[in-house]
Amino acid sequence: MEEVMIEFYKEKDEQAFLDVWQEKYGQLTDDEIDQLYADIADAIDAAIKEGEHRLGQPYEYKDVLIGKSDFNSFHSLYIFEAIKD
Repeated sequence: MEEVMIEFYKEKDEQAFLDVWQEKYGQLTDDEIDQLYADIADAIDAAIKEGEHRLGQPYEYKDVLIGKSDFNSFHSLYIFEAIKD
């Protein structure tokens, strides 16, 4: 099974997610952020395979909005972009 990862379109999208996450769940080390991203990748991959999430829609993980999802099949990356108001 190929490992999937996540990435953000823009650094500010990632920072916005991390700000909300850390406000809700506490500060994270770099290793904890890496583990969080691996957990998110596994969760969204499972949700898509089970038909619980569709690409292009907003995705939440543990009650925190990550952003609108996309997938880059060449790199096996789920990509998130902040929702525009």
